[in-house]
Amino acid sequence: MSTRDRRVQLALKWHHLDNLDVEEIRDRFEAEGMGSYARSTVRDYLNEKPKEEVIEAIEQRHADVRLQIAEREEQLYQRARQAEADAVKDEPIIRVVPKTDRVDDDRETPMQWPEWEIVEPGDEDYPEWATERDIIIRFTGRTTSVRPGEEYPLRAVDGSPRYTKEFDGLQRDQDDLKGQAMARNEQSAHLEAKGEALGVYSTDINMNVDGELSTSIELPEDTAAAIREATLDDE
Repeated sequence: MSTRDRRVQLALKWHHLDNLDVEEIRDRFEAEGMGSYARSTVRDYLNEKPKEEVIEAIEQRHADVRLQIAEREEQLYQRARQAEADAVKDEPIIRVVPKTDRVDDDRETPMQWPEWEIVEPGDEDYPEWATERDIIIRFTGRTTSVRPGEEYPLRAVDGSPRYTKEFDGLQRDQDDLKGQAMARNEQSAHLEAKGEALGVYSTDINMNVDGELSTSIELPEDTAAAIREATLDDE
């Protein structure tokens, strides 16, 4: 390889792999003790057909970048799919109810037990944590008769009602239609971006340096895609 060919190869690598412009390439030549060259000379280097080694390096660099982009877009696509699923999934409805027991069916006489009543929302005894679905009670201080086979509410050690939670059906989230649409649009965008990252561009590459000289060359499709991306990175 001649000295000039070596400079051309380095200039193309620095331009396409390190994104250096003409002035920065001139500075790199000087910094590495390879000489001082005019801008027009460097532009001539950059407009020459890339050597096989340069093409392979560009292909590998941008293939890695495209793969990283595709993997990231796939992750974002899966996240958007999950967001759509979350927007329409059924949510269990849980409510608080009094914990109860049942009078033994074999009992011959009714059982005497503290009388209780339902506490409605808005009542001063209605707890702040309760929702409208919850069933809240209070003991009145009187007694009542509970017949065999009937249920009665249990009391805590301090005499207050004991509560438990129960399943009260399913509720489908129908209000987040906007969220569903946004999730679908996001999925579409990520799939498109993934396809673009892995796609193939035109094989006719126009390499223009500083707007002064253009050279059109025909390359294999994968090589063309890599070089075009390198060119777009500089714009």
